[in-house]
Amino acid sequence: MNPFKNIYNSVPHSSSGNIPNWLIYFIILVAIIISVVFYLFPFQNDFITNEKVAKVYFADNITKAHTELIKIFNEKYKGEIEVIPVDIPTEKFTTNKRKELIALTLRSRNSRIDLFAVDQIWIPRFAKWAEPLENYFSANELEKLLPQALNTCVYNDTMFAIPFFIDVGVLYYRKDLIEKLDNASEVKEKLKEGISWNDLIKLKESFRNKYLYVFQGDAYEGLICNYIEILGIEGGGIYANGKFDVYNSQTIASAQKLVDLIYKYKITPKDVAKFDESKSYEYALENNIPFFRGWPTTLKYSNLVSKTTNKLNLLGEAALPKGSNGYSTSTIGGWNFILSRFSSVKKEAVTFIKFVVSQEIQELNFNTGSYLPIIKSFYNNNELIKKYPRLGEFKQIIENGLHRPSDDNYTKISDVLSLYLNKALKKELTVQEALKSAQAQINSILNAALQNEN
Repeated sequence: MNPFKNIYNSVPHSSSGNIPNWLIYFIILVAIIISVVFYLFPFQNDFITNEKVAKVYFADNITKAHTELIKIFNEKYKGEIEVIPVDIPTEKFTTNKRKELIALTLRSRNSRIDLFAVDQIWIPRFAKWAEPLENYFSANELEKLLPQALNTCVYNDTMFAIPFFIDVGVLYYRKDLIEKLDNASEVKEKLKEGISWNDLIKLKESFRNKYLYVFQGDAYEGLICNYIEILGIEGGGIYANGKFDVYNSQTIASAQKLVDLIYKYKITPKDVAKFDESKSYEYALENNIPFFRGWPTTLKYSNLVSKTTNKLNLLGEAALPKGSNGYSTSTIGGWNFILSRFSSVKKEAVTFIKFVVSQEIQELNFNTGSYLPIIKSFYNNNELIKKYPRLGEFKQIIENGLHRPSDDNYTKISDVLSLYLNKALKKELTVQEALKSAQAQINSILNAALQNEN
């Protein structure tokens, strides 16, 4: 059957029964384009039907907490605003794929997505497509937010985002396994005050497990977070004065410490070189590893197998181990809202953002999804701390947190550095060889970027 027959029959024929072929082809082409547009972008119909309800399309990994808050919002603003979730599930999209999917959508310069959540380190990448938000929020509204979260939203002195939730690296430990130790009270006290790496390593003698500690060592951003934390406790970093420097005495020594956990102290399995968050959590729980590094939110949504989820209630949280100077630090993570500058419902999208950062919804997010709130009062209000003592424990960890570099080229640099650090963890390269090679490739990336600017 000819799919274009009806289209042809609907065209007015001349008295001679003939019409120009170019006109037939033109009409068919227009019909196809219209059909494709309505098929791919069905919500464009909203503008044609003059529907009064403003529809805000919000893209994120839609969890139970998201669903609940969207339901409450839509009920509150029924007949005025409707938030429509666009799910980008973590089990189908890695963070890198998610980043590229959103970028691809925004390059088309349409309003298929009005609002989306991004990893805080992506702000420089998405700034060119983001609506500046300073004029939508009063100084009083911004003053209520944690500076550690809000600072990640600013790029080139412009606020391109608003924090959704904050995250921070922590040390998880098995309360049930520690209770069995002869010196359990001593170990618990050290964890409360902040345990040192030396004391943690010595605990191998007290446990029957072959391994003591697990971290994320695959070639991805999680490895960089672990590395920055080890580097940070000794006062080092990979970025200073606008330059990336990953090949110096401090960076080499800190990378060697990660490698030594596997091969020198033998408290960490070689398999960590293949672990992201989910795999590291699952391995630690399944094999009864006493300590592992993680994030409060990803532990909740890491798709653990059923035989490990029943051990989650056995976990305690503490600051990551201290360095030789008695200092502990954690990488600050979290996700932020970005409003597309191409959106036709900016005012309504901002209404939704303000709703999400309200105390009521931040409290809901914490209870439902373990998302750490981005409002100061949760960490310094005695009534709220009494209600949620766990948040009181996070205050110092957040204050000692480290931000990753806010630089246009950071994600490219991170990909290179994680690749070579992973090679060091696998013993494919020495630490010095790995970081020297990483620095050379980083220099090439930065030189190319500089040439493109000129």
